[in-house]
Amino acid sequence: MYTHYFALAFALLLLIYHQVTTVVSLFPWNDVEKYSRKELLLESLTNLVLMGTAAVCIICGNSGFFHYYPLIYYPFLLFGECVQWWLPYFSEKFSHSKVNFDYEKLFGRTTRLIPNKPGKRTPDANHIVLHLITIITTIFVYWDRLS
Repeated sequence: MYTHYFALAFALLLLIYHQVTTVVSLFPWNDVEKYSRKELLLESLTNLVLMGTAAVCIICGNSGFFHYYPLIYYPFLLFGECVQWWLPYFSEKFSHSKVNFDYEKLFGRTTRLIPNKPGKRTPDANHIVLHLITIITTIFVYWDRLS
């Protein structure tokens, strides 16, 4: 019973954290000034729909679409975060991918919790916290849905 409340609380925390850090300038925690208004709104609305749907599914029930969407969405989100941030940090091959070209321009001035590796995409503090919340949310959602 409590796992359901924890799953919902972390799903909502993830949604709120992502929305706030996407649209509100909290420099040096994030550096949203580098993005256009259109880019910020697109990212914010896309994730609002995806994360919001997952949170609504946790609230609404545990059958059919409501059961499976969070079980599929959160691991998919976590996988994307790892591919986007952690593979370029740990892998020489991924660090030279085209996706990393604007890294220093977009994230070079943000707060870091781990050592910067020159020429590699180093996850900043904001994204590390986001990834930790995603991991915890995924664990509680699975614990809730599969128990």
